[in-house]
Amino acid sequence: MRRLVLPAARAGRGGGGRRGSRGGADGLGERLRQARLARSLSLRELAERSGLSRAFLSQVEHEKVSPSVASLSRIAEALGITMSELFLPPHGETEGLVRVADRVRMTFGENRFVDEVLSPSLDGKLLVLRSTLFPRSDSGPPYSHDADEECVVVLEGRLDVQVGDVWYELGPGDALTYASRRPHAWRNPTDADAVAIWVITPPRY
Repeated sequence: MRRLVLPAARAGRGGGGRRGSRGGADGLGERLRQARLARSLSLRELAERSGLSRAFLSQVEHEKVSPSVASLSRIAEALGITMSELFLPPHGETEGLVRVADRVRMTFGENRFVDEVLSPSLDGKLLVLRSTLFPRSDSGPPYSHDADEECVVVLEGRLDVQVGDVWYELGPGDALTYASRRPHAWRNPTDADAVAIWVITPPRY
C-alpha cells in the first residue's frame, strides 16, 4: 500500500518536502494530533475507534513511523475526516492560482513517488494531483477509496495501471478513466521517472 513520509523526500527528485503556504509547516503527525485534540479524543479512544494500537498511533503522531494508506484511512475515518483534509484545508477558494512553490507535496515511501496537489482546496468538485513515479516503483497491492471516478494522464515515461484484473500500459499522452471504488494499482516498470496527472472527483483521497 502507499506509505506516507512527510515532510522528508528523496534528494535530487524535486520532492524536498516543501509544503508551501497552503500546506503549512506541520508534518502529518502534527496534523493528526491536532485533529485528534480538536475532537477531544485521547490516544486510547482513537485506538479503539480505528482498531489500531495506541503505541502505533503515538509513533505516527511523533513521526517515528509512516502509516500505510490503509492505516491512514482508518485513522481519518475514526476522526471523521478524509485523508485529503490532512493535506488541504476543507474550505477555501475553489478557483485560484496554485504556484509551484505553494504546492502541497506528499512523499510516499522510500524511493517510490511524490504527489503534488494542484487543487486550491477541497471545496471544489475535483482533486488534481501531479505524480512523479520513481524507477521500478509501484503502489503495492490494489486499493480503492471513497470517490466516484478518477482519470490518469501520463505526461512522461511509461505507467502500467491495473483496474480490476486488467493491466493497461500507458505512455505519454495516454489517459485512463475508472471508478475509484474499483481495486486499482500502478507500477513504473522502467529505469526512468514517470510523470502523470490524476484527477479525482469528488475530491476524496
